[in-house]
Amino acid sequence: MEFEAAGTRRLPLSRWLFAVAVTVLSATLLWVAARAHLEYSCTVKDTPYLPICPETSPDPGDLRSELRDRIHRNPGDSWAWTLLLPVTADAEKEAVLRGATAVAPNNATVLRWRAAAALDRGELEEAISLLVQLLEYRGSRDAAGALAQLASTPEGRELLQGHIKDSKRWFPRVLDSFSALKLPPGDVLPLVVEAAKQDALPPSTRRAYMQQLRARGQLLDAYGLWLTLHKRQVPLLYNGSFDNAFVPEGFDWEFTSVTRSRAGVVVEQQPGAKRGLVLELEFTGRRFALPILRQLIFAPGGAYRLEGEYMASKFRSEGGLNWVVYCTSNGSSLLAKGSPIQDSGGIWRTFEMDFKVPADCGPIASLQLEPAQKYEAAAGIRGHVELDALKITRVED
Repeated sequence: MEFEAAGTRRLPLSRWLFAVAVTVLSATLLWVAARAHLEYSCTVKDTPYLPICPETSPDPGDLRSELRDRIHRNPGDSWAWTLLLPVTADAEKEAVLRGATAVAPNNATVLRWRAAAALDRGELEEAISLLVQLLEYRGSRDAAGALAQLASTPEGRELLQGHIKDSKRWFPRVLDSFSALKLPPGDVLPLVVEAAKQDALPPSTRRAYMQQLRARGQLLDAYGLWLTLHKRQVPLLYNGSFDNAFVPEGFDWEFTSVTRSRAGVVVEQQPGAKRGLVLELEFTGRRFALPILRQLIFAPGGAYRLEGEYMASKFRSEGGLNWVVYCTSNGSSLLAKGSPIQDSGGIWRTFEMDFKVPADCGPIASLQLEPAQKYEAAAGIRGHVELDALKITRVED
């Protein structure tokens, strides 16, 4: 059986089975090495009276016979059943697997072979249940990879839905494998949304997954997940008062973090007199990266207004700072540019900017703060700017 996800090459089950075989073979080699060590102890250390010192041979046929003899003497010998799996002929594999399952159903090696057999039979529901168990309680990487491949298919996603409620311990590892296997992150979005509702995703996993969606240009999917995570209505411009801690990789304010000693602009949330927190921009005269600030906003086709307040003191800039809006879906075309922010002598002033988003721009636009003269990003600016009470509203066209 093999799986195929959009944009990826086929991933045959044999690759996963190879990982299984290597794991089990390692256990077999460990057994052979252990027996060799015991034999050495019996001959060199002169302890032939020990009951664990019969002569053995690393030959697979001899090992198979010895393991069968052990099972004959003690049918409940789970260790012997487990080691017998990789050295059994294909014609007898099913019978040996039944025996191993009877005495050691939760053994990691047995779980792998049971899951592989279920996949070969096309019994995905059983295979997924075993793989989830293997990943949750044994931390198996190959199980995470197999579940990621299954999650990239419609049938696999449907069957995994029933396991998401209790997925906090294992589902983040499936998402890690999704990224490692370069599978399209959008394929697993329904499961991620359900896991988020069940509080089964740690913040770091949520952020990493949203970043994957954004990197693939799936901004609307990422924004839909952002809304799900908040479980409440989100304004068109998030955290416009700057009172909340920034949420990286989401749809909050973004800026380039640089060591203060090297920064061209230091961006910080600071207490403002009778204002709660404000956003402080301290320009040092060094070069800085563009944009200074950015937020991706949900703005379907229509007319909008950006409003806010600013204060600038000892601000030395040739052209000041502009709020600009770019389209994200057709080459980052410029949609609007506001009046420049200049020195205000330390007095708070208001500003507003109207802009229109065409229907073909897509529902996600980019609001950015930039110097009016782009060369100033390289030349440097000096001074102090504070921002507060920003919001975007939809207006009549």
